[in-house]
Amino acid sequence: MSTPSTITPAPSEPTTKPGSPFTTRRAHLGDLDLVNALHHACSLDSRYARYASPRRELKEAEFARLVHPAAGDSWLTTLHDRPEAPETAAAVTHLLKTRTAGVYELAVLIGDAWQGRGLGTWLTDHALAAAAANPDCRTVTAMFGASNRRALRILHRRNLTIPAASGGVIDITLPLPERS
Repeated sequence: MSTPSTITPAPSEPTTKPGSPFTTRRAHLGDLDLVNALHHACSLDSRYARYASPRRELKEAEFARLVHPAAGDSWLTTLHDRPEAPETAAAVTHLLKTRTAGVYELAVLIGDAWQGRGLGTWLTDHALAAAAANPDCRTVTAMFGASNRRALRILHRRNLTIPAASGGVIDITLPLPERS
């Protein structure tokens, strides 16, 4: 089994999107109920945009594989504006190893109520910064449906050339930030 990859200089510390009600922290198996509540709260369109299927929840074994350190990095984004309220998941982000050495895949699911606030762009930046800090990561890819307007907007904001869709799916390589 390989060693866990690095996400930030202080991986156990949550990070907050400036000026927002969100906190992002490393996800763990105990978050499964929060992640499944997020899936249940997402529209069919949002779940199709993420999975290309109507998936409503993850099984414990599936989530265990996603959050295991050997798989890569997974983060849960929650609301922090209501300390008295139960924790609510706004997004889940995965930066996972693929079968090709050095290649990781980025996937993000944002709850419908939290879309359109720049969270997807921020989480993409967060994940790419983590990838750049990981010496094992050379390349980050993302796959999504060609009709996923939100993903396309994130890529356009990064001034990326969008490749032609194949079978209705866009497969893109995302440039990593400069490594320090």
